[in-house]
Amino acid sequence: MPRSTQIKAAELAGRLAALDVDEGIRIEKKNNDNAGDEKIFVNRNASGMFIVQHGSDFQYLESARQVVSVIKSRFGSKKYTIWAY
Repeated sequence: MPRSTQIKAAELAGRLAALDVDEGIRIEKKNNDNAGDEKIFVNRNASGMFIVQHGSDFQYLESARQVVSVIKSRFGSKKYTIWAY
């Protein structure tokens, strides 16, 4: 996989399910109010758990479906971009 590839929201669950320990997903939402962009980082550890980081908060989740749910609850229907790295 190239250094960083933009992926579509419809592909997110599948890409998460196939995520390897040396890969990650970055989700970004641009803010127009100079408050800075919001970002969520998703990685997977050797035991298969997903690690979701939003700011200084970390969550450990067991399934791609749970990760997608967290992303939707944080960003809602706001426009965001997804990058695989």
